[in-house]
Amino acid sequence: MSLRNCVVLPVILFTLAMLVACGSTNSATPPPSGAFSNTDFNGTYTFSTVGQDVGAGGNLSTLIMAGSLNACGCTGGQISGGNVDLVDNTGGIGVAAIGSTSTYSISKDGRGFAKLLITPTGGTQFEADVDFVLTSSSHGLITRFDQGGTGSGTLDVQPAAVAQSAIENTPYAFSLSGSFNGSPLAMAGAFTLDSSGNISTSGANAGVADVNSYPAILAQTPLTGSLTVGSGTTPGTASLTTAFAAQALTFDVYAIDATHLKLIESDGVAILVGDVFAQPSASIPSGNLVFTMAGLDSTGTLFSAGGFMVSNGSNTISTGSFEDVNDGGLVDNGTNPAVPNSFTGSFGASPSGSGRFVVTLTGFFGGSMFAAYPSSGGIQMLEIDTGANIGGGNAGITGGVALLQTPGATVAASQGYGLNNTGEDVSNGWELDEIAEFQTATSGGGVTGLIDFNDGAFTGAGSLGTGSVNGTYMVNSDGTGSATLSTDLQEVFFYAVDNSTALFISVDPTQAALGSFQIQTTPGSDQAAVMQPHALPMLRVIPHSRSAKPRNKGLIAPAR
Repeated sequence: MSLRNCVVLPVILFTLAMLVACGSTNSATPPPSGAFSNTDFNGTYTFSTVGQDVGAGGNLSTLIMAGSLNACGCTGGQISGGNVDLVDNTGGIGVAAIGSTSTYSISKDGRGFAKLLITPTGGTQFEADVDFVLTSSSHGLITRFDQGGTGSGTLDVQPAAVAQSAIENTPYAFSLSGSFNGSPLAMAGAFTLDSSGNISTSGANAGVADVNSYPAILAQTPLTGSLTVGSGTTPGTASLTTAFAAQALTFDVYAIDATHLKLIESDGVAILVGDVFAQPSASIPSGNLVFTMAGLDSTGTLFSAGGFMVSNGSNTISTGSFEDVNDGGLVDNGTNPAVPNSFTGSFGASPSGSGRFVVTLTGFFGGSMFAAYPSSGGIQMLEIDTGANIGGGNAGITGGVALLQTPGATVAASQGYGLNNTGEDVSNGWELDEIAEFQTATSGGGVTGLIDFNDGAFTGAGSLGTGSVNGTYMVNSDGTGSATLSTDLQEVFFYAVDNSTALFISVDPTQAALGSFQIQTTPGSDQAAVMQPHALPMLRVIPHSRSAKPRNKGLIAPAR
């Protein structure tokens, strides 16, 4: 496949990567290179993933996981303990202990592996395996890959236990996704806690949420409840009440710091996991907003999209906004070379001062109206088209994130990057997840590295494949570009957010996926001189029923 044309419109989205079928192999896999070691995984780390496992009768089920663990930072690679929640359509196991004989190992290039020995209360110990890539000693991108299921997410160090007082009287925005009775479910909202840990119910700080449970959509519904943080690896609890359910939804809360929390539903009513970010500014900024989204098209097929929203900071999404779309393997509607889709729009606070905006878009693939919540982890966006449904030509369940692009953002030469992608292998109907580490060449636009992939875990193998990255990339002056990385990670279109973070989508005809890659701050480097990766929420696809049968459309990914 050819690289993206030098004349490319700017785009803002989240990262996406792709895989080929599970049978692919690489004849020669080079050894890793770099300066990471087991001593660079040191402290309390909070993590979460969302993905799939196999339920009764071979049906694919949403699988979510969140927890905190203690890593020794020693050459022996010991995890001394922690707690984790795992939930699927059977109800999951609630909070379970991570055993003190759990282990991890870190390769030179920052790719890591952890064997978590998990014991439910009153239950039998079992093993959960996770694979990750560190971008620094404090942040990483993670996948689960054992026979118990798969998924993708993030991993962050907890610098210190978070005090309850530190989260009170602070505005927050959140984004959750998962499923309800086998159908997709997503929720986004904003709240402020009072001094008792309760969600404020009056004035500009009153809790508000949007809930999309296809085909039902609840826009701007009141949100009440409470939230407390735990201590160290012990989770806190949250209770969120909306018009969605007759009862409050309860969650376990795993803290990273006072600006970033992880929520995972623990009551069995629905299956939800996601991020809570501080909301330092209740405004949508001016500039290029890089975004990525995922949703379901009119036939229920997964699509991913990425690009730019050009905001004037007041009320307008102007001309120059565009999106690339991979709709079940069909890229930019089959144009060759690929031509992105142009759109315009408007936005406004609703209600005023609440931290919630309504964004209305014209000509946008994936929906016409979105609830938008600015946060320190980007603008959390959720489609709220009234009455939208899959059969009516609009999936109605699109969601994603938008990040303000730093002027001059680029993908630099002579740097190491960690990558995660998640999506669907549309040829086989199962989820794919992978992480990679790659280095950009000093000159010449080359990339080299290693990739770990899980494509087809639902065959029962539960194994992790490894291949080599040996490809090329091209970046334009606006921070957009493309890369061909390996036979296991083919061509992507990427959009630089800043000099440390890029979002991308796959343009492979056999998959629909999204992801991100972030610069690595390697041990011993001048960390003050290297921009730290942007705080990102989990980049999530929309959970939905998938066929286990091949359904390759025979489409050809267009050159750009």
